[in-house]
Amino acid sequence: MKIVLITVGKIKKGYIKTGAAEYVKRIKRYSPVEIVEIKEEAAPPAIQILNILEKEAKRILENVKQGDFVIALGDRGIQYSSGKFAEFINKLSSSGKRRIIFIVGGAYGLHPSILEGSDLILSLSPMTFPHDLARLVLLEQVYRAFTILRSEPYSH
Repeated sequence: MKIVLITVGKIKKGYIKTGAAEYVKRIKRYSPVEIVEIKEEAAPPAIQILNILEKEAKRILENVKQGDFVIALGDRGIQYSSGKFAEFINKLSSSGKRRIIFIVGGAYGLHPSILEGSDLILSLSPMTFPHDLARLVLLEQVYRAFTILRSEPYSH
């Protein structure tokens, strides 16, 4: 099973970039992982946010394949404990899914078509995070899930 993280925008802060790279390196011990960064649309005042999200959604969908299990991050999604998230990842892995796609939106979130078309909407917290920090938290939780599944010390 391959983990694919599709994100709108690049990480701008060095400390988040360093942390994300570290967790990608750690995840690779358990599963292939790919990061796809989608160009973030500029938001001039006259442009409707929905138009921006629609352009980003088209770029996101170019990277989703038939048979992928798609998880979009959203504030109205399901929240898991780390243990339950690990169980969920294990169940997906056992189901024969070749790729799990995680989608992290940009500054304005995700277009409704992405949320509606996803197999699951995941909320990392009731709090709101900047999208680059959400990426780091998600990567850490994916890594933690793998360590939980293998009863490794990190997970304790």
